[in-house]
Amino acid sequence: MWDVLIRNGKLLPLDGRGMREQGYIGIESGIIAAIGDGAPLAGARQEIDAHGMLVMPALVDCHTHLMEYATGEVYNAQGPAQSLAGLANWMTALAHGIVTLGEHHLGHPVLCQPMETYRKLADKAPMEVYLAFGECTIGTDPLSRVAAVYPGTSLNGPLTEEDWEKMASASDFPGENLFLNATVANLPASLAPRAGEVVYEQIKLRKIVDIFHGCGKKVGAHIEGVESAQMFLEAGGDVIAHGHGLPVGYGKELARHNVAMVATPHAGTSSRPSSPQELYELYRDGVRLALATDSCIPPHPQADWYSFPEGYVVGPADLARVARPVFDYFLKQGVPLEEVVALITRNAYQMLDAGQPLAGTLQVGAPAHCIVTPGIPGMELDDLHEIKKVFWRGQLVVSR
Repeated sequence: MWDVLIRNGKLLPLDGRGMREQGYIGIESGIIAAIGDGAPLAGARQEIDAHGMLVMPALVDCHTHLMEYATGEVYNAQGPAQSLAGLANWMTALAHGIVTLGEHHLGHPVLCQPMETYRKLADKAPMEVYLAFGECTIGTDPLSRVAAVYPGTSLNGPLTEEDWEKMASASDFPGENLFLNATVANLPASLAPRAGEVVYEQIKLRKIVDIFHGCGKKVGAHIEGVESAQMFLEAGGDVIAHGHGLPVGYGKELARHNVAMVATPHAGTSSRPSSPQELYELYRDGVRLALATDSCIPPHPQADWYSFPEGYVVGPADLARVARPVFDYFLKQGVPLEEVVALITRNAYQMLDAGQPLAGTLQVGAPAHCIVTPGIPGMELDDLHEIKKVFWRGQLVVSR
């Protein structure tokens, strides 16, 4: 007898074998123990009737700042309220079918939570939260630099090798560990006139990459434009965040260096985001891609493939809406459905360097993170609040 049985559902396992029109999933000790067609032969301590809806892997938002920049953007939280606001943002993600987050701590100039607080909160959360620590350069004039090792402080001097080793050792995944370009962050463009400026020299960049690799960690970077992307490749970096402004055909160079990209086609840098067509070219060049929502930010004014209302702030609840134009274009170009859905499930999980090869799928031995939904998010479903059930490690954590 299993712990949990999800039955009478249409299954999308993302295992390369397509859709199962009716099937079941047996869960034991937080792991998928059985998956099959038709009706199960065994029962369970808890049985969930999917009522013919779709059962698929839970969603993954592999690039977020929900504990830092988003706490001010969504709740205007300060001081001791920051942790509570961040947890509320995490809960918003979970309530919308996102069981796994790639969360950042970059040392926001106002928010003052230490790295250890993030770790304690992540360990207690009823979801998977992977943490990336690093530094950020904000494109004000003069530039403002912050880092996770000195939260709530604007830096007056360079970080030491010990600082970088501490952040590298604590990081779970290659996120925005460093900013090759100054960022607009959540500021109006008029307040960040130096956003986009390249702020690293090659020798220093190479040293930081070597520190991460010496700690046994991969390293990611905030990048816009081909100059900083080429610097990152030459330094031996692993994952590009955003990558806006890269020319068509440059994906072949990324693929040759086995550099992956987390795309945010709605916003994230001072440059126009990568369009669905440009992301398809990267995919066709062999670049490993995932989609993410970033930091509760307004869409870039040139991202005209979206129709968010003026003043709207895009957050994790909008992951399907962020994915929709990309999904539509990929499908029209003949990309298989499973590879498209993988952009916010299996591929996004792989960006987190989690060491779980089956994660983001419904296969025997995979973590039992799954959703019961009336349709495929980003294809048949834009409002993630319509997801009916959310499971984390086989436990029902959201039920509507």
